[in-house]
Amino acid sequence: MLDKIIQPGAQKVKARKTRFGDVTVVAPPPSAAMVQHHVKASTEALERLAKRVAKPGVRLRAKKGVPLYSLDSDNPDVMIRKLNGKTERGRFINGVFATAD
Repeated sequence: MLDKIIQPGAQKVKARKTRFGDVTVVAPPPSAAMVQHHVKASTEALERLAKRVAKPGVRLRAKKGVPLYSLDSDNPDVMIRKLNGKTERGRFINGVFATAD
């Protein structure tokens, strides 16, 4: 969208300086139309991002042989383990999951 080519010896245009660490870039300011275009594009991108980020929680996909643990919402002392399509309730004793009898 660069609508002007800067050539040596051309008419002087008011320029802006921008620093990136040790590098300084000197260029003419963007046109109002260019600014409006990029504001619109960034707003649309932010709306797309907000739709994805606004969903609460984390989605964990079950894999064969890998257990997924969660707390029982009715009793926080009880853990729920989902493993290979089987759901069991229990708790950890000395670092080992023990099913409730």
